[in-house]
Amino acid sequence: MWMTVAMSYYGLILINTSLMTLFNDNKPLITNQSSTIEPTKCKMLTTDDYKSLIFTTFGEMFGIPLLLFFLSHFGRRTICLINFSSASICFALFLVTPFNQPWIINTITFTARMFISSQFSLMYLYTMEVYPTVIRAIAVGCASSMARIGAMITPYLAQVLIKQTFYGAIGVYVITTALAAFCAFLLPIETRGRELKVSFRFE
Repeated sequence: MWMTVAMSYYGLILINTSLMTLFNDNKPLITNQSSTIEPTKCKMLTTDDYKSLIFTTFGEMFGIPLLLFFLSHFGRRTICLINFSSASICFALFLVTPFNQPWIINTITFTARMFISSQFSLMYLYTMEVYPTVIRAIAVGCASSMARIGAMITPYLAQVLIKQTFYGAIGVYVITTALAAFCAFLLPIETRGRELKVSFRFE
């Protein structure tokens, strides 16, 4: 779950700019034939592209208020399920959205970044609540290191693989966030309303 949330968080940022450079000129996707689009050609972003980036970035600002709302109404596992499922749906919408409608892409990206930002914050909260004080720092550190692995993987998906196969790259995000939602459903511990543990108790 940690790896997926980081991969999705940074992936959304990179996917946003990748879509702009791939579809700005209404050109077809890069295929295995090098004559379609030059993969190494640098394309400048337009003013509208920067406006779109600013708009989608505001989605993260709504992530924390959304999380606070969820925390007051649902348990931690349910929130994880909602966030990952919503993100998976947003990624899936990229596969069926016409790219000549940038406002639709921006809306999907805005929504996805809102849910993923909410989930990223929740991961820290949930991990700290699950583990007792004696190993809490180690647990959060180890979990966060797994997130860095996801962050290292995502550029190869959102900037390299997406130029070779758009549907394949987006499909990876759809599958991983869906699996994370399933894992959230299987989480054995619900920490809402539970007192923080200081140490392990063996009975």
